[in-house]
Amino acid sequence: MEFNLRKYWRLVVKWWWLLIIGAVVPVGIAYPLLARQPPLYQARVILMVGNALQSANPNTTEIGIAGRLARGYAELVRHRPVTEKVVRRLGLKCTPEQLAAQISTLVRSDANLLEIRVADQNPRAAAMIANALAEELIRQTPAAQAQGEQQRFVEQQLEKLRAKIEQVEQEIESQTAQLVNLTSATEIQAAQENLNSLETVLSRYRSEYALYLQSYVGESVNKLTVIEPATVPQYPMGSRKILFLGLAGIVGLGLAMAGAVLIEYLDNTIEWNDEQDDSLPWHVLGTLSRMADDLESLCARPRALAKEAELLRDLRTVLLIHRERQPFDTLLITGPAGGEGKSFVAANLGAALADAGLRVILVDANLRHPGLHECLEQPNVFGLADLLEGEGDSNVKGLQSTKVDNLWLLPAGTSPLDPTLTLMSGGMGRLMREMCRRADIVIVEGPPVSEGHALTVLASRLDRVLIVVAQGITTYEQIAKAERYLKAEGVTVLGAVVNLVRGHSSWLTAVRRLLAGTFTRPRASMTTGDGVLLSVADAASIMGVSTTTVRRWIAKGRISAIRDGWRWRIKRQELLSLIADDALAAADLPLRGDGRGRSELVRQEAREKR
Repeated sequence: MEFNLRKYWRLVVKWWWLLIIGAVVPVGIAYPLLARQPPLYQARVILMVGNALQSANPNTTEIGIAGRLARGYAELVRHRPVTEKVVRRLGLKCTPEQLAAQISTLVRSDANLLEIRVADQNPRAAAMIANALAEELIRQTPAAQAQGEQQRFVEQQLEKLRAKIEQVEQEIESQTAQLVNLTSATEIQAAQENLNSLETVLSRYRSEYALYLQSYVGESVNKLTVIEPATVPQYPMGSRKILFLGLAGIVGLGLAMAGAVLIEYLDNTIEWNDEQDDSLPWHVLGTLSRMADDLESLCARPRALAKEAELLRDLRTVLLIHRERQPFDTLLITGPAGGEGKSFVAANLGAALADAGLRVILVDANLRHPGLHECLEQPNVFGLADLLEGEGDSNVKGLQSTKVDNLWLLPAGTSPLDPTLTLMSGGMGRLMREMCRRADIVIVEGPPVSEGHALTVLASRLDRVLIVVAQGITTYEQIAKAERYLKAEGVTVLGAVVNLVRGHSSWLTAVRRLLAGTFTRPRASMTTGDGVLLSVADAASIMGVSTTTVRRWIAKGRISAIRDGWRWRIKRQELLSLIADDALAAADLPLRGDGRGRSELVRQEAREKR
């Protein structure tokens, strides 16, 4: 039970935004529709079925029959035989079906009362329609249809019999009073015989009266009488807008929750919950969440605002512990199928190691889809592919200094036609040895395992391999396929890093990132001069970066640009000068000193972590 509750709670935390949208959108759609509806007024008329309430000795059987008749009349009042006549009688501009939709009934079986309610935008019309429905319903009853000669005859006979009964009763009382004063036996006998005759006549009259009364009462059971006519309502009906809005929100929330459950059921990507996932075939060295692109102060942020940086420092410490136990100079970073954020992990890990005092060189060996230069905001004009085409160079041309101290970048360069053949060249080994002489550690971002032989070639030339998997992106099938391939090729994996873990990112960081993206405006020079003006796409093509990166550099003032309507124009000469300043900026990177160039801080941090 506890496990299920935690599972559902994680589902709610993960898809909270979808649940909010699912609840808010239906309410937002329903509110304008309900707000445009005019107020409704309701009038009611109360009818009594039968005459049990008016009878001195009501019959329980008659009461039960009247209750069932009341339910029948409650259904009949909404049917066409009644509504059509009311529409025709009042001249209403609606159909009988539309009028039936305005009618509601309430049956009080214990009191044999029928309440007819009519809702309308006009209060007077509501009262008029309610009374007309009651009158038409009364006309439909058999009691109303039987108001003819037979009914009048029964009433006349009842009146005559009542008068005769009263007259005979008075004669009997008079004869009884006179009997007391008689003394003669003959007179007493004659008076007694007269009384007996009167008693016989009275009994006959009473029997006839009972028969006529039973006939009259039997017909009046199926009879309707207006107890309370409808009056014009003064106030509109109670609004149900809040109820409808609540139902809309609940239904939307339920649909959103069902959608989230369905997505989770169909989702086969990895899920990390701050604990070791036994389903991963490699030892997890650390986890990372999405961080800002400002690598300059990544590891120096305040603890309250940089939980992401703390996770990065933990990964750095674990990596240094492994390096103390089994020294290595080169590290290959790859992923099962691409899209896991290898460039992001390589750039941030390199920045963290450089911040600890190590001389770090980042090499982008993903020649088909380079991305390290984008993370470090560097151009990609000359790089690894160009060096390997020249069979390597001991001067390690193309190294670019970054805004992080002790961190250099060798971008991918011009993409070759066959990246695998380029990486297999003999210059790759010489180039790696030369960079190891100049740096404490060389981090290489390679192609994904799915590219096959290109990764195998790189793994055979480097010391360790680090796998990057991404929560919500990498599937278990991709992981299993990558594991089988690496085992078949004999590649030893140092461990894995789980990227894009949810729940690590601070909401303050997300807000700052949102505000920065919303309010940042390009700060570019508006001076004009001689020279060719390039579009953003042309500048991106020359520098080997994306158009998004060029626009970001314009916003930061790194590239001078001129606004041309809604577009930006960049001076070609200034762009080439920028490339000349950045490229080859660290071509003369000196050899590292003895002891691999590590600071005492790094050694102490590794010992404390152990």
